[in-house]
Amino acid sequence: MFAEPMKKCFARNHFLIFILFTGFLHPAFSQPAEKIELLSADVSEFDQSLNAKATRLIGNVAFKHENAIMHCDSAYLYRDENRLEAFQNVRITQGDTLTLTGKRLLYDGNTRMAQVFENVVLSDKRMTLRTSQLDYDMATDIASYRDSANIVDGENTLTSRLGYYYSSSHDMYFREKVLLINPRYRMEGDTLRYNTLDKVAYFLGPTYLHSKTNVIYCESGWYNTQNQTSSFHRNSYLQTETQRLKGDSVLYDRNSGIGRVFGNVSIADSTNKIIISGDYGEHHEITDSSWVTGHALMSQIFTSDTLFLHGDTLLAVGEKIPGDTIQKKRNMFAFHHVKLFKPDFQGSCDSLVYNYQDSTIRMFSNPILWSGLNQLTADSVTIQTANSSISLIYLVNNAFITSEADSNSIQIPDSTKFNQIRGKKMTGFFVDNELNRINVEGNGQTIYYAKNKNQQNFAVNRADCSDMIIFIDQSKVKSITLLNDPDGTMYPIHELQTTELRLKGFSWRVNKRPKTKDDLFSDSVE
Repeated sequence: MFAEPMKKCFARNHFLIFILFTGFLHPAFSQPAEKIELLSADVSEFDQSLNAKATRLIGNVAFKHENAIMHCDSAYLYRDENRLEAFQNVRITQGDTLTLTGKRLLYDGNTRMAQVFENVVLSDKRMTLRTSQLDYDMATDIASYRDSANIVDGENTLTSRLGYYYSSSHDMYFREKVLLINPRYRMEGDTLRYNTLDKVAYFLGPTYLHSKTNVIYCESGWYNTQNQTSSFHRNSYLQTETQRLKGDSVLYDRNSGIGRVFGNVSIADSTNKIIISGDYGEHHEITDSSWVTGHALMSQIFTSDTLFLHGDTLLAVGEKIPGDTIQKKRNMFAFHHVKLFKPDFQGSCDSLVYNYQDSTIRMFSNPILWSGLNQLTADSVTIQTANSSISLIYLVNNAFITSEADSNSIQIPDSTKFNQIRGKKMTGFFVDNELNRINVEGNGQTIYYAKNKNQQNFAVNRADCSDMIIFIDQSKVKSITLLNDPDGTMYPIHELQTTELRLKGFSWRVNKRPKTKDDLFSDSVE
Protein backbone atom coordinates (compact mmCIF):
# COMPACT_ATOMS: atom_id res chain seq x y z
CA MET A 1 0.00 0.00 0.00
CA PHE A 2 3.01 2.25 0.39
CA ALA A 3 4.59 1.31 -2.94
CA GLU A 4 2.94 4.04 -5.04
CA PRO A 5 3.50 6.92 -2.54
CA MET A 6 7.10 5.78 -2.15
CA LYS A 7 7.53 5.80 -5.95
CA LYS A 8 6.10 9.35 -6.12
CA CYS A 9 8.33 10.49 -3.23
CA PHE A 10 11.40 8.88 -4.82
CA ALA A 11 10.60 10.52 -8.18
CA ARG A 12 9.98 13.90 -6.52
CA ASN A 13 13.26 13.73 -4.58
CA HIS A 14 15.16 12.81 -7.72
CA PHE A 15 13.56 15.74 -9.54
CA LEU A 16 14.64 18.11 -6.73
CA ILE A 17 18.13 16.67 -6.79
CA PHE A 18 18.23 17.14 -10.56
CA ILE A 19 17.14 20.80 -10.24
CA LEU A 20 19.70 21.47 -7.53
CA PHE A 21 22.44 19.66 -9.41
CA THR A 22 21.77 21.42 -12.72
CA GLY A 23 21.38 24.70 -10.85
CA PHE A 24 24.88 24.43 -9.38
CA LEU A 25 26.21 23.65 -12.84
CA HIS A 26 24.70 26.86 -14.30
CA PRO A 27 27.29 29.61 -14.74
CA ALA A 28 25.28 31.93 -12.50
CA PHE A 29 25.90 29.48 -9.61
CA SER A 30 29.24 28.08 -10.56
CA GLN A 31 31.12 31.37 -10.86
CA PRO A 32 30.51 35.11 -10.39
CA ALA A 33 29.50 37.09 -13.46
CA GLU A 34 32.25 39.02 -15.17
CA LYS A 35 32.16 42.74 -14.40
CA ILE A 36 31.50 45.35 -17.06
CA GLU A 37 34.79 47.02 -17.95
CA LEU A 38 34.97 50.73 -18.78
CA LEU A 39 37.37 51.20 -21.71
CA SER A 40 37.13 54.96 -22.33
CA ALA A 41 35.22 58.18 -21.71
CA ASP A 42 36.08 61.87 -22.14
CA VAL A 43 34.37 62.77 -18.86
CA SER A 44 33.72 60.58 -15.84
CA GLU A 45 31.86 62.06 -12.89
CA PHE A 46 29.93 61.11 -9.82
CA ASP A 47 26.71 63.06 -9.25
CA GLN A 48 25.04 62.07 -5.99
CA SER A 49 21.93 64.07 -6.85
CA LEU A 50 21.31 61.83 -9.83
CA ASN A 51 22.14 58.45 -8.42
CA ALA A 52 24.41 57.62 -5.54
CA LYS A 53 25.52 54.35 -7.13
CA ALA A 54 26.01 55.52 -10.73
CA THR A 55 29.02 56.88 -12.57
CA ARG A 56 28.13 59.35 -15.30
CA LEU A 57 30.23 59.01 -18.45
CA ILE A 58 30.25 61.52 -21.32
CA GLY A 59 31.94 61.54 -24.75
CA ASN A 60 33.44 58.59 -26.68
CA VAL A 61 32.23 56.13 -24.08
CA ALA A 62 33.21 52.48 -24.56
CA PHE A 63 32.63 49.33 -22.50
CA LYS A 64 33.75 45.75 -22.77
CA HIS A 65 31.91 42.73 -21.41
CA GLU A 66 32.73 39.15 -22.29
CA ASN A 67 33.22 39.18 -26.09
CA ALA A 68 31.13 42.33 -26.72
CA ILE A 69 32.28 45.94 -27.16
CA MET A 70 29.72 48.74 -26.53
CA HIS A 71 30.00 52.37 -27.66
CA CYS A 72 27.79 55.41 -26.98
CA ASP A 73 27.85 59.20 -26.49
CA SER A 74 26.97 59.04 -22.79
CA ALA A 75 26.11 56.47 -20.15
CA TYR A 76 25.46 55.61 -16.53
CA LEU A 77 27.48 52.72 -15.15
CA TYR A 78 26.11 50.95 -12.04
CA ARG A 79 29.18 49.07 -10.90
CA ASP A 80 27.59 47.45 -7.84
CA GLU A 81 24.71 46.07 -9.88
CA ASN A 82 26.93 45.28 -12.89
CA ARG A 83 24.65 47.08 -15.38
CA LEU A 84 24.61 50.23 -17.49
CA GLU A 85 22.41 52.67 -19.35
CA ALA A 86 23.75 54.10 -22.61
CA PHE A 87 22.44 56.99 -24.74
CA GLN A 88 22.83 58.22 -28.32
CA ASN A 89 24.81 56.50 -31.07
CA VAL A 90 24.71 53.20 -29.21
CA ARG A 91 26.71 50.50 -30.99
CA ILE A 92 27.39 46.92 -29.84
CA THR A 93 29.79 44.68 -31.73
CA GLN A 94 30.23 41.01 -31.02
CA GLY A 95 33.23 39.56 -32.81
CA ASP A 96 33.48 40.62 -36.45
CA THR A 97 30.07 39.34 -37.52
CA LEU A 98 27.32 41.10 -35.57
CA THR A 99 26.58 44.78 -34.97
CA LEU A 100 23.65 46.22 -32.99
CA THR A 101 22.89 49.95 -32.99
CA GLY A 102 20.23 52.24 -31.53
CA LYS A 103 19.62 55.38 -29.46
CA ARG A 104 19.34 53.88 -25.97
CA LEU A 105 20.66 50.74 -24.28
CA LEU A 106 19.89 48.92 -21.05
CA TYR A 107 22.47 46.23 -20.38
CA ASP A 108 22.62 43.75 -17.49
CA GLY A 109 26.08 42.23 -17.08
CA ASN A 110 24.78 39.43 -14.85
CA THR A 111 22.29 38.06 -17.36
CA ARG A 112 24.09 39.49 -20.44
CA MET A 113 20.74 40.83 -21.67
CA ALA A 114 20.83 43.93 -23.86
CA GLN A 115 17.70 46.01 -24.52
CA VAL A 116 18.08 48.54 -27.33
CA PHE A 117 15.51 51.23 -28.15
CA GLU A 118 14.71 53.63 -31.05
CA ASN A 119 15.99 53.20 -34.60
CA VAL A 120 17.38 49.79 -33.73
CA VAL A 121 19.48 48.06 -36.40
CA LEU A 122 20.87 44.53 -36.02
CA SER A 123 23.14 43.39 -38.84
CA ASP A 124 25.57 40.66 -39.69
CA LYS A 125 27.26 39.76 -42.96
CA ARG A 126 24.00 38.38 -44.41
CA MET A 127 21.03 40.40 -43.19
CA THR A 128 19.90 43.69 -41.64
CA LEU A 129 17.08 43.92 -39.11
CA ARG A 130 15.36 47.20 -38.21
CA THR A 131 12.87 47.73 -35.40
CA SER A 132 11.96 50.16 -32.62
CA GLN A 133 12.99 47.95 -29.70
CA LEU A 134 15.09 44.79 -29.54
CA ASP A 135 16.11 42.40 -26.77
CA TYR A 136 19.40 40.62 -27.39
CA ASP A 137 20.54 37.81 -25.10
CA MET A 138 24.30 37.67 -25.55
CA ALA A 139 24.53 34.50 -23.48
CA THR A 140 22.39 32.54 -25.97
CA ASP A 141 22.87 34.77 -29.04
CA ILE A 142 19.11 35.18 -29.40
CA ALA A 143 17.52 38.49 -30.43
CA SER A 144 13.79 39.16 -30.15
CA TYR A 145 11.35 41.96 -30.94
CA ARG A 146 7.71 42.55 -30.08
CA ASP A 147 6.83 45.71 -31.95
CA SER A 148 7.32 44.80 -35.62
CA ALA A 149 10.56 44.63 -37.59
CA ASN A 150 11.86 44.82 -41.12
CA ILE A 151 14.55 42.38 -42.24
CA VAL A 152 16.47 42.68 -45.50
CA ASP A 153 18.38 39.61 -46.67
CA GLY A 154 19.60 39.93 -50.25
CA GLU A 155 16.51 40.01 -52.49
CA ASN A 156 14.22 39.08 -49.61
CA THR A 157 12.53 41.60 -47.34
CA LEU A 158 10.66 40.17 -44.33
CA THR A 159 8.37 41.89 -41.85
CA SER A 160 6.38 40.64 -38.85
CA ARG A 161 5.03 41.86 -35.54
CA LEU A 162 6.96 39.36 -33.38
CA GLY A 163 10.24 37.65 -34.13
CA TYR A 164 13.37 35.89 -32.93
CA TYR A 165 16.84 35.72 -34.45
CA TYR A 166 19.27 32.94 -33.49
CA SER A 167 22.58 34.41 -34.62
CA SER A 168 24.61 31.23 -34.02
CA SER A 169 22.40 29.12 -36.36
CA HIS A 170 21.21 32.06 -38.50
CA ASP A 171 17.59 31.01 -37.97
CA MET A 172 14.82 33.58 -37.77
CA TYR A 173 11.32 32.93 -36.41
CA PHE A 174 8.46 35.26 -37.31
CA ARG A 175 4.98 35.48 -35.81
CA GLU A 176 1.85 37.51 -36.64
CA LYS A 177 1.39 39.39 -39.90
CA VAL A 178 4.42 37.78 -41.50
CA LEU A 179 5.29 39.16 -44.94
CA LEU A 180 8.16 38.15 -47.25
CA ILE A 181 8.67 40.25 -50.37
CA ASN A 182 10.76 38.95 -53.27
CA PRO A 183 10.92 40.45 -56.80
CA ARG A 184 9.12 37.33 -58.07
CA TYR A 185 6.52 36.75 -55.37
CA ARG A 186 4.95 37.89 -52.09
CA MET A 187 4.56 35.53 -49.11
CA GLU A 188 2.03 36.11 -46.32
CA GLY A 189 1.57 33.97 -43.24
CA ASP A 190 1.10 33.60 -39.54
CA THR A 191 4.31 31.78 -38.56
CA LEU A 192 7.54 31.46 -40.51
CA ARG A 193 11.08 30.21 -39.94
CA TYR A 194 13.78 31.55 -42.22
CA ASN A 195 17.47 30.65 -42.42
CA THR A 196 19.81 33.35 -43.71
CA LEU A 197 22.45 30.77 -44.73
CA ASP A 198 20.46 28.46 -47.01
CA LYS A 199 17.75 31.09 -47.72
CA VAL A 200 14.98 28.56 -46.99
CA ALA A 201 11.64 29.71 -45.55
CA TYR A 202 9.70 27.15 -43.48
CA PHE A 203 5.94 27.58 -43.08
CA LEU A 204 4.52 26.76 -39.66
CA GLY A 205 0.95 27.93 -40.18
CA PRO A 206 -1.49 29.19 -42.84
CA THR A 207 0.62 30.77 -45.61
CA TYR A 208 -0.08 32.36 -49.02
CA LEU A 209 2.42 32.91 -51.84
CA HIS A 210 1.34 35.36 -54.53
CA SER A 211 3.05 35.77 -57.91
CA LYS A 212 2.11 36.99 -61.38
CA THR A 213 1.27 33.45 -62.50
CA ASN A 214 -0.26 31.77 -59.45
CA VAL A 215 -1.25 31.77 -55.79
CA ILE A 216 -0.07 28.99 -53.47
CA TYR A 217 -1.58 28.15 -50.08
CA CYS A 218 -0.44 25.71 -47.41
CA GLU A 219 -0.29 25.27 -43.65
CA SER A 220 3.09 23.52 -43.54
CA GLY A 221 6.08 23.31 -45.86
CA TRP A 222 9.17 25.12 -47.10
CA TYR A 223 10.35 27.40 -49.90
CA ASN A 224 13.95 27.72 -51.09
CA THR A 225 14.26 31.38 -52.09
CA GLN A 226 17.54 30.74 -53.94
CA ASN A 227 16.64 27.94 -56.38
CA GLN A 228 12.87 28.62 -56.20
CA THR A 229 11.92 25.05 -55.26
CA SER A 230 9.27 24.39 -52.62
CA SER A 231 7.19 21.80 -50.82
CA PHE A 232 3.71 22.46 -49.42
CA HIS A 233 1.57 20.33 -47.11
CA ARG A 234 -1.68 20.39 -45.13
CA ASN A 235 -4.60 21.74 -47.18
CA SER A 236 -2.18 22.89 -49.84
CA TYR A 237 -3.19 24.11 -53.29
CA LEU A 238 -1.78 25.96 -56.30
CA GLN A 239 -4.14 28.41 -57.99
CA THR A 240 -3.40 29.41 -61.58
CA GLU A 241 -5.37 31.78 -63.81
CA THR A 242 -7.99 29.12 -64.60
CA GLN A 243 -7.22 26.12 -62.39
CA ARG A 244 -6.72 25.13 -58.77
CA LEU A 245 -4.45 22.16 -57.96
CA LYS A 246 -4.98 20.54 -54.55
CA GLY A 247 -3.43 17.54 -52.84
CA ASP A 248 -1.95 16.14 -49.67
CA SER A 249 1.35 17.70 -50.73
CA VAL A 250 2.51 19.95 -53.55
CA LEU A 251 6.06 20.28 -54.91
CA TYR A 252 6.64 23.39 -56.99
CA ASP A 253 9.61 24.63 -59.02
CA ARG A 254 9.06 28.29 -59.89
CA ASN A 255 11.90 28.37 -62.44
CA SER A 256 10.47 25.53 -64.53
CA GLY A 257 6.86 26.35 -63.66
CA ILE A 258 6.14 22.71 -62.81
CA GLY A 259 3.92 21.77 -59.88
CA ARG A 260 3.66 18.16 -58.71
CA VAL A 261 0.75 17.08 -56.54
CA PHE A 262 0.64 13.90 -54.43
CA GLY A 263 -2.31 12.16 -52.77
CA ASN A 264 -5.98 13.14 -53.09
CA VAL A 265 -5.19 15.21 -56.17
CA SER A 266 -7.81 17.63 -57.43
CA ILE A 267 -7.51 20.00 -60.40
CA ALA A 268 -10.53 22.30 -60.63
CA ASP A 269 -11.26 24.39 -63.71
CA SER A 270 -13.82 26.95 -62.57
CA THR A 271 -14.28 28.43 -66.05
CA ASN A 272 -15.37 25.13 -67.59
CA LYS A 273 -16.86 23.67 -64.38
CA ILE A 274 -14.57 20.65 -64.54
CA ILE A 275 -12.79 18.81 -61.73
CA ILE A 276 -10.05 16.25 -62.39
CA SER A 277 -9.00 14.05 -59.47
CA GLY A 278 -6.53 11.21 -58.92
CA ASP A 279 -3.56 9.98 -56.93
CA TYR A 280 -0.80 11.97 -58.65
CA GLY A 281 -0.83 15.03 -60.88
CA GLU A 282 1.34 17.67 -62.53
CA HIS A 283 0.80 21.17 -63.84
CA HIS A 284 3.17 22.77 -66.38
CA GLU A 285 2.76 26.54 -66.51
CA ILE A 286 4.82 27.06 -69.69
CA THR A 287 2.62 24.75 -71.76
CA ASP A 288 -0.48 25.39 -69.62
CA SER A 289 -1.05 21.66 -69.29
CA SER A 290 -2.08 19.41 -66.40
CA TRP A 291 -2.27 15.66 -66.12
CA VAL A 292 -3.46 13.20 -63.50
CA THR A 293 -3.02 9.47 -63.07
CA GLY A 294 -4.00 6.83 -60.52
CA HIS A 295 -7.81 6.56 -60.10
CA ALA A 296 -8.03 9.51 -62.47
CA LEU A 297 -11.55 10.95 -62.78
CA MET A 298 -12.95 13.96 -64.61
CA SER A 299 -16.21 15.46 -63.38
CA GLN A 300 -17.98 17.83 -65.79
CA ILE A 301 -20.66 19.66 -63.83
CA PHE A 302 -23.86 20.40 -65.75
CA THR A 303 -27.00 22.16 -64.58
CA SER A 304 -28.97 19.02 -63.69
CA ASP A 305 -26.32 16.31 -63.42
CA THR A 306 -22.61 15.50 -63.87
CA LEU A 307 -20.59 13.68 -66.51
CA PHE A 308 -17.89 11.41 -65.01
CA LEU A 309 -14.99 10.21 -67.12
CA HIS A 310 -12.21 7.84 -66.12
CA GLY A 311 -8.97 6.81 -67.84
CA ASP A 312 -5.54 5.60 -66.81
CA THR A 313 -4.25 9.12 -67.53
CA LEU A 314 -6.13 12.39 -68.00
CA LEU A 315 -4.34 15.31 -69.67
CA ALA A 316 -5.72 18.86 -69.98
CA VAL A 317 -4.00 21.32 -72.34
CA GLY A 318 -4.80 25.00 -72.81
CA GLU A 319 -4.21 26.94 -76.02
CA LYS A 320 -4.72 30.65 -76.63
CA ILE A 321 -7.46 31.49 -79.09
CA PRO A 322 -6.07 33.63 -81.95
CA GLY A 323 -7.08 37.27 -81.55
CA ASP A 324 -8.27 36.76 -77.96
CA THR A 325 -5.95 37.70 -75.10
CA ILE A 326 -8.12 36.19 -72.38
CA GLN A 327 -10.03 33.16 -73.61
CA LYS A 328 -8.29 29.84 -74.07
CA LYS A 329 -9.20 26.75 -76.03
CA ARG A 330 -8.79 23.82 -73.67
CA ASN A 331 -8.70 20.16 -74.64
CA MET A 332 -8.71 17.15 -72.37
CA PHE A 333 -7.18 13.85 -73.48
CA ALA A 334 -7.95 10.51 -71.81
CA PHE A 335 -5.68 7.57 -72.47
CA HIS A 336 -6.37 3.85 -72.06
CA HIS A 337 -9.31 2.02 -70.47
CA VAL A 338 -11.52 5.07 -70.85
CA LYS A 339 -15.05 4.93 -69.46
CA LEU A 340 -17.66 7.62 -69.03
CA PHE A 341 -20.88 7.76 -67.07
CA LYS A 342 -23.81 10.15 -67.08
CA PRO A 343 -27.30 9.14 -65.96
CA ASP A 344 -28.61 9.42 -69.53
CA PHE A 345 -25.63 7.95 -71.41
CA GLN A 346 -22.48 5.93 -70.83
CA GLY A 347 -19.45 5.05 -72.91
CA SER A 348 -16.24 3.10 -73.27
CA CYS A 349 -13.16 3.40 -75.52
CA ASP A 350 -9.37 3.32 -75.38
CA SER A 351 -8.72 7.04 -75.95
CA LEU A 352 -10.77 10.21 -75.98
CA VAL A 353 -10.49 13.96 -76.70
CA TYR A 354 -12.80 16.44 -74.98
CA ASN A 355 -12.80 19.97 -76.41
CA TYR A 356 -14.23 22.34 -73.81
CA GLN A 357 -14.54 25.19 -76.29
CA ASP A 358 -17.02 23.55 -78.67
CA SER A 359 -18.28 20.96 -76.15
CA THR A 360 -17.40 17.92 -78.25
CA ILE A 361 -16.23 14.49 -77.12
CA ARG A 362 -14.36 12.37 -79.65
CA MET A 363 -13.92 8.68 -78.85
CA PHE A 364 -11.33 6.45 -80.57
CA SER A 365 -10.27 2.79 -80.64
CA ASN A 366 -13.28 0.50 -80.12
CA PRO A 367 -15.65 3.26 -78.97
CA ILE A 368 -19.00 2.22 -77.53
CA LEU A 369 -21.78 4.54 -76.39
CA TRP A 370 -25.03 3.62 -74.66
CA SER A 371 -28.10 5.84 -74.67
CA GLY A 372 -31.23 4.37 -73.13
CA LEU A 373 -31.74 0.93 -74.72
CA ASN A 374 -29.38 1.67 -77.61
CA GLN A 375 -25.76 0.67 -78.06
CA LEU A 376 -23.84 2.79 -80.59
CA THR A 377 -20.48 1.78 -82.09
CA ALA A 378 -18.21 2.91 -84.94
CA ASP A 379 -14.54 3.33 -85.74
CA SER A 380 -14.83 6.80 -84.19
CA VAL A 381 -17.63 8.50 -82.27
CA THR A 382 -18.14 12.24 -81.79
CA ILE A 383 -20.60 13.55 -79.20
CA GLN A 384 -21.81 17.12 -79.50
CA THR A 385 -23.26 18.64 -76.34
CA ALA A 386 -25.19 21.87 -75.84
CA ASN A 387 -26.91 23.38 -72.82
CA SER A 388 -25.73 20.52 -70.59
CA SER A 389 -27.31 17.92 -72.90
CA ILE A 390 -26.32 15.75 -75.87
CA SER A 391 -27.51 17.31 -79.10
CA LEU A 392 -25.82 15.20 -81.81
CA ILE A 393 -23.76 12.03 -82.17
CA TYR A 394 -21.64 11.32 -85.24
CA LEU A 395 -20.72 7.71 -85.96
CA VAL A 396 -18.03 7.43 -88.64
CA ASN A 397 -17.06 4.21 -90.48
CA ASN A 398 -18.75 0.90 -89.60
CA ALA A 399 -21.47 2.72 -87.72
CA PHE A 400 -23.77 0.35 -85.82
CA ILE A 401 -26.73 0.88 -83.48
CA THR A 402 -28.12 -2.06 -81.52
CA SER A 403 -30.91 -2.48 -78.97
CA GLU A 404 -32.64 -5.47 -77.41
CA ALA A 405 -36.13 -6.18 -78.68
CA ASP A 406 -38.93 -6.65 -76.14
CA SER A 407 -38.54 -9.72 -73.97
CA ASN A 408 -42.12 -10.97 -74.62
CA SER A 409 -41.35 -12.53 -78.05
CA ILE A 410 -43.52 -15.41 -79.33
CA GLN A 411 -40.86 -17.90 -80.36
CA ILE A 412 -37.32 -16.48 -80.17
CA PRO A 413 -35.35 -16.60 -76.90
CA ASP A 414 -34.49 -13.20 -75.41
CA SER A 415 -30.76 -13.47 -76.15
CA THR A 416 -31.37 -13.52 -79.93
CA LYS A 417 -33.69 -10.52 -80.34
CA PHE A 418 -31.81 -7.37 -81.33
CA ASN A 419 -32.91 -4.40 -83.40
CA GLN A 420 -29.95 -3.37 -85.55
CA ILE A 421 -29.03 -0.44 -87.78
CA ARG A 422 -25.83 -0.48 -89.83
CA GLY A 423 -24.25 2.05 -92.20
CA LYS A 424 -21.09 3.79 -93.28
CA LYS A 425 -21.91 6.99 -91.37
CA MET A 426 -24.70 7.92 -88.99
CA THR A 427 -25.87 11.07 -87.31
CA GLY A 428 -27.99 10.71 -84.19
CA PHE A 429 -30.21 13.61 -83.11
CA PHE A 430 -31.24 13.94 -79.47
CA VAL A 431 -34.20 15.63 -77.83
CA ASP A 432 -34.17 15.98 -74.04
CA ASN A 433 -31.13 13.68 -73.89
CA GLU A 434 -33.01 10.89 -75.68
CA LEU A 435 -32.18 9.59 -79.17
CA ASN A 436 -34.93 10.90 -81.48
CA ARG A 437 -33.76 10.45 -85.08
CA ILE A 438 -30.97 8.69 -86.94
CA ASN A 439 -29.73 9.60 -90.41
CA VAL A 440 -27.85 6.78 -92.12
CA GLU A 441 -25.52 7.65 -95.01
CA GLY A 442 -24.12 4.88 -97.21
CA ASN A 443 -24.66 1.09 -97.13
CA GLY A 444 -27.67 1.32 -94.84
CA GLN A 445 -29.07 -1.93 -93.40
CA THR A 446 -31.64 -2.63 -90.68
CA ILE A 447 -33.14 -5.49 -88.75
CA TYR A 448 -36.00 -4.63 -86.47
CA TYR A 449 -38.85 -6.57 -84.88
CA ALA A 450 -42.51 -5.87 -85.67
CA LYS A 451 -45.14 -6.26 -82.97
CA ASN A 452 -48.71 -7.48 -82.94
CA LYS A 453 -51.62 -5.85 -81.11
CA ASN A 454 -50.43 -7.44 -77.87
CA GLN A 455 -47.02 -5.79 -78.29
CA GLN A 456 -45.39 -9.12 -78.99
CA ASN A 457 -42.65 -9.58 -81.58
CA PHE A 458 -44.18 -11.60 -84.42
CA ALA A 459 -42.07 -10.66 -87.46
CA VAL A 460 -38.65 -9.37 -88.48
CA ASN A 461 -38.19 -6.61 -91.04
CA ARG A 462 -34.91 -6.68 -92.98
CA ALA A 463 -34.17 -3.69 -95.16
CA ASP A 464 -31.21 -2.55 -97.26
CA CYS A 465 -30.90 0.95 -98.61
CA SER A 466 -28.09 3.41 -99.33
CA ASP A 467 -29.55 6.10 -97.04
CA MET A 468 -32.18 5.95 -94.32
CA ILE A 469 -33.99 8.12 -91.83
CA ILE A 470 -35.02 6.30 -88.67
CA PHE A 471 -37.28 7.82 -86.01
CA ILE A 472 -36.94 6.63 -82.41
CA ASP A 473 -39.50 6.89 -79.63
CA GLN A 474 -38.59 5.87 -76.08
CA SER A 475 -35.47 4.08 -77.34
CA LYS A 476 -37.55 2.00 -79.83
CA VAL A 477 -37.79 2.23 -83.63
CA LYS A 478 -40.97 4.11 -84.53
CA SER A 479 -40.55 4.30 -88.32
CA ILE A 480 -37.95 3.85 -91.05
CA THR A 481 -37.76 5.83 -94.27
CA LEU A 482 -35.67 4.15 -96.98
CA LEU A 483 -33.99 6.41 -99.51
CA ASN A 484 -32.27 5.51 -102.80
CA ASP A 485 -33.06 1.98 -104.11
CA PRO A 486 -34.70 0.48 -101.06
CA ASP A 487 -35.06 -3.30 -100.62
CA GLY A 488 -37.01 -4.51 -97.59
CA THR A 489 -38.82 -7.73 -96.61
CA MET A 490 -40.94 -8.69 -93.60
CA TYR A 491 -40.30 -12.26 -92.38
CA PRO A 492 -42.19 -14.32 -89.82
CA ILE A 493 -39.85 -14.84 -86.89
CA HIS A 494 -39.73 -18.64 -87.21
CA GLU A 495 -38.54 -18.52 -90.84
CA LEU A 496 -35.13 -16.94 -90.07
CA GLN A 497 -32.14 -18.67 -88.55
CA THR A 498 -30.24 -16.98 -85.75
CA THR A 499 -27.36 -16.21 -88.11
CA GLU A 500 -29.78 -14.41 -90.41
CA LEU A 501 -30.86 -12.16 -87.51
CA ARG A 502 -27.40 -10.58 -87.30
CA LEU A 503 -25.96 -7.88 -89.49
CA LYS A 504 -22.26 -7.88 -90.32
CA GLY A 505 -20.28 -6.38 -87.46
CA PHE A 506 -22.90 -7.15 -84.82
CA SER A 507 -21.48 -7.26 -81.28
CA TRP A 508 -23.57 -6.89 -78.14
CA ARG A 509 -21.20 -5.63 -75.43
CA VAL A 510 -23.47 -4.69 -72.58
CA ASN A 511 -20.95 -6.20 -70.12
CA LYS A 512 -18.76 -3.13 -70.72
CA ARG A 513 -21.52 -0.67 -69.86
CA PRO A 514 -20.94 1.27 -66.61
CA LYS A 515 -24.20 1.30 -64.66
CA THR A 516 -23.00 3.65 -61.91
CA LYS A 517 -20.14 6.08 -61.31
CA ASP A 518 -18.37 3.40 -59.22
CA ASP A 519 -18.35 1.06 -62.22
CA LEU A 520 -15.85 3.38 -63.89
CA PHE A 521 -13.18 1.87 -61.61
CA SER A 522 -14.52 -1.69 -61.66
CA ASP A 523 -12.47 -4.34 -63.45
CA SER A 524 -15.63 -6.40 -63.97
CA VAL A 525 -16.95 -3.84 -66.45
CA GLU A 526 -14.72 -4.89 -69.34
